[in-house]
Amino acid sequence: MCPAKYKFQYIERIRTPKSKDAFFGTLIHECLNVFHNPSQPTPPLEEDILKYFTEKWDSEIYQDEQEEAFAFHQGVEILKNYCSQNRKTDSIIVSLETLFAAPLLDGEETHYITGRIDRVDKLADGSFEVIDYKTTKKMPSQEYVDGNLQLSVYHLGVISRWPSFQKENQPIKLSLHFLRHNEKLSTQRSDKQVGESKEKILSLISQIRESAFEPISNPLCDWCAFQRYCPLFRHKFIKEEETIDNAKIKEVIAEYFDIKFKQNQSNRRLGELKLAINQYCDANKIDRVFGEDGQITRSTQKRFSYSFSKVREILEPMKKWNEILTIDMPKFRKLIETLPYHLKKEIDQTKTLEREFKVISAVKKK
Repeated sequence: MCPAKYKFQYIERIRTPKSKDAFFGTLIHECLNVFHNPSQPTPPLEEDILKYFTEKWDSEIYQDEQEEAFAFHQGVEILKNYCSQNRKTDSIIVSLETLFAAPLLDGEETHYITGRIDRVDKLADGSFEVIDYKTTKKMPSQEYVDGNLQLSVYHLGVISRWPSFQKENQPIKLSLHFLRHNEKLSTQRSDKQVGESKEKILSLISQIRESAFEPISNPLCDWCAFQRYCPLFRHKFIKEEETIDNAKIKEVIAEYFDIKFKQNQSNRRLGELKLAINQYCDANKIDRVFGEDGQITRSTQKRFSYSFSKVREILEPMKKWNEILTIDMPKFRKLIETLPYHLKKEIDQTKTLEREFKVISAVKKK
């Protein structure tokens, strides 16, 4: 998640209008809870669930009538398929919309990971299954599900609330039910994976505590409900009279794009001209050409690589090896991600801020 969005949503708790996807997903979840209500001797009929769905539907959420009609149709199809295939089942529903608070030890400090699980079932063999409903349009790979942190958190939550669920040789089944596709992908967590998940969560907690909550631009920004508060989008919502020189900055932006465009054109043309000059020089076996405005010379440059194992053998006896050692930062960052949480924490405590600067980049409207 974007750090800024996390801050707006969970620290500042800024309320935003419910999105179309959130409304759709919440209503489908409600319908499935009605269908599985354990207080009923038998599941409701399909028409009862569709009636509930229709009565709760809010067409005003959607600005486009065609989009609204398509979403409503999708909801009806999801519920019809679900009701027809889940009326009879060998499993017993243990709980719906289960709240949990799983403790997580970090030295002498205890954190609590909280959440809500859509459904917990007891299966015919006596084991248990955690089910999370998904109304997303895309279905991920099995590999994604096997490494999904949300399911690992659910595992911790279930074990915390019902310790007896984890029986020997009967690992808890963790499932994501993709309702649009009528498919369920399942996985399990070994003790090793649970330990790795705990370390990853502790690492995230450490990052959150140290974070300045700066926004990270990503493909989901266009759908973010917090744009009005985000430094990357706030300018879109500023009125002319609300800020100093707002009209002037628009002129500056327009000129910036104009110069940038001409610069890009010039760079492309320079590349074409360099190619033509090189081809001419190769064909005529020369390294300098003359024109009315001056001369252009080309020269050969060479880059060499060394066998550093052999270089080390030469320099170490002279105690010169340490003088040429440098850290490859990209590789260093990748290495840190593979380390256990306690080692990451130790390395993180050694870092100091050397410099901070702003970089300007531009994206022109198509």
